[in-house]
Amino acid sequence: MVSIGNVAAALAVGIGNAVLAPVRPGPGPATARWGVGVGELAAGLPKLPGPARGLARHLNRFGSVVISPRGIEFDGDEVDWTRVTEIRTRRLVGYLLTDAITNGVDRLPLWWFPGRGLVLRGLTQTALTAVAVVADLRLDTGVFTVYLPAEVHSQGLLHRAQMAPGTPAALVLSDPAVRDLVETTARAHGIPVRPADDDALEVAARRAAMIRAVLATAVTMVGGLAGPTGTSQTGTKSSA
Repeated sequence: MVSIGNVAAALAVGIGNAVLAPVRPGPGPATARWGVGVGELAAGLPKLPGPARGLARHLNRFGSVVISPRGIEFDGDEVDWTRVTEIRTRRLVGYLLTDAITNGVDRLPLWWFPGRGLVLRGLTQTALTAVAVVADLRLDTGVFTVYLPAEVHSQGLLHRAQMAPGTPAALVLSDPAVRDLVETTARAHGIPVRPADDDALEVAARRAAMIRAVLATAVTMVGGLAGPTGTSQTGTKSSA
């Protein structure tokens, strides 16, 4: 059975591929700056004065991916490769329904209330579990196998930091050419790239399996209490 989440993710990937077609990068590692985003588009306007191009790139905070020999940028946040300690990958469907939503909400000027993060996390995890149940736990085929470099971990002077993309940037990063550019450039700098231990889709699949097992047990128990058709719990047939 095809789920709404599966269809939506496939549609999003298709739209992302169409948008990237004219600007898709070549094989990595990066030897020059490559980027796509709101600010990159504005900075690339032919009649824009030179000093204004730097200002225009501030619009990248609304959605961008930039990879260069010097560093990597998601949504206007940039970190040098010399500070990056590792990159963790996540499956796109799980990321879009969890982390991408919470990251996007955090960037918007919305009313904050205590526990907002927990509420959002609970809602998104519930939705993803529903997708896993409807997909009949077949998460190793089709759009469910698409992944992206979703977390850039870095070391600052005083503390560690983590950079993650919003929804538009996540779709860009799931493109095979962009993903390859990030991974090959990272490895060229000696930075490991590995799957996240707590991938949201994997967690949702385990949760969905538990739900299915509980439901199956409940159905078996109810069937055992009801007994064969036409027979009461005492084993005597009911009269017509």
